[in-house]
Amino acid sequence: MSVACADHIRTSGEPLAGTAPTALGWFCVEQPGAWGRDAVRASGLPPAVADALTHKAADLDVRLQLLRRPARRDGRDGRGAGPGTRAVLLAHAGATPWLEVLEVADVAELADLDPAVCLAPTPPGLGRATAEPHHLVCTHGKRDRCCATWGRPVADTLAALHPARTWEVSHVGGHRFAGNLVVLPHGNVHGGLDVAGAVRVVDLLAARRLDLPTARGRSGLPRPAQAADVLARLALDVDALDAVTVGEIDPLGDGRSRVHLDVDGRAYVAEVVRTPTGQPRRVSCDADEPEDPGVWRLVSLTAT
Repeated sequence: MSVACADHIRTSGEPLAGTAPTALGWFCVEQPGAWGRDAVRASGLPPAVADALTHKAADLDVRLQLLRRPARRDGRDGRGAGPGTRAVLLAHAGATPWLEVLEVADVAELADLDPAVCLAPTPPGLGRATAEPHHLVCTHGKRDRCCATWGRPVADTLAALHPARTWEVSHVGGHRFAGNLVVLPHGNVHGGLDVAGAVRVVDLLAARRLDLPTARGRSGLPRPAQAADVLARLALDVDALDAVTVGEIDPLGDGRSRVHLDVDGRAYVAEVVRTPTGQPRRVSCDADEPEDPGVWRLVSLTAT
C-alpha cells in the first residue's frame, strides 16, 4: 500500500500555519449514517434539501458541512437531537464569534434555512445560543482514508469526554493534516492530531489557550492573516485565545503579505511569505501526481 498522505506531516515537521479552511460562517447540518464523497448530495438528505442548501451557500463565505455523532458503543448511530429531529449548528467565526444550536423537527424545513445568517456579527436568534465550544472532527473517509484513520479515534475519545459538544464532520480541507479538528464558534482549526494531541487542544481551550504547534489558523481570516497570527504567536510565545487581533493586510506580491497585529495591546507588523517546501508529494491519498503545497514563513516581526 502506498504511503498515506498524512504520514509526511508527522515526520517532516512541516509548519501548519496558514492552512485552515477560509470561512467566516459555518452552517452545519446533522445527517447520521454514511456519507459519500460529495457528502451533502450523497448522504441521504432529500435531493431538494441538498440542492437548496448547496445553491444558497455557493457564493457565500460560509462552510456548508454535515455532522453526525460518533457511533455509539451499541453499534447504532448517535444523534444530536431527539428522535425525528436533527441539530443544526449556526456559527460566526469573525471578530465577535457566536454559536447557536437549532433543532429542526422535519428535514424538509432545512430547505427554508439561509446559510447567510452565519455572516452576521450578531446571532440571528434562530436557535439556542451557547458559549461552550463545539468540537468538529473530520472523519470523512470517502474523501480521504487519512481522515477516517486519524479522525475516528479522535472523535471517539472527545465524544467520551465531551459527548454533547463533539461531532464528526464532513471534509474540511487538508487531508494531509489529518486528524483535523475545527472548534466553533472561533473557527480555530488544528491538524496533525492523534488522540493525545486532540485532548491537549481541548484542555488548553478550556483555559482559553491555543495549542500553537498544531494550529492551522482561524477560518475567519484569509490565509496570510492566519499565518501571521499563528507564526507571531509562536515567535512571541503567546497562546492566550483572545490575545491577537488582526488589522490591515497589505499584499506585497511574490507571495508576500504585511499583516498588522495587536498582541496583548501592543502593535506589531508581521511580514509573511509563502514558499515551496522543496518536497513534492501527494497532498491527498488519491492524488495522481505529487505536488509541492508550499508553506508560510515569518520573514519579520516588528513592534511599532
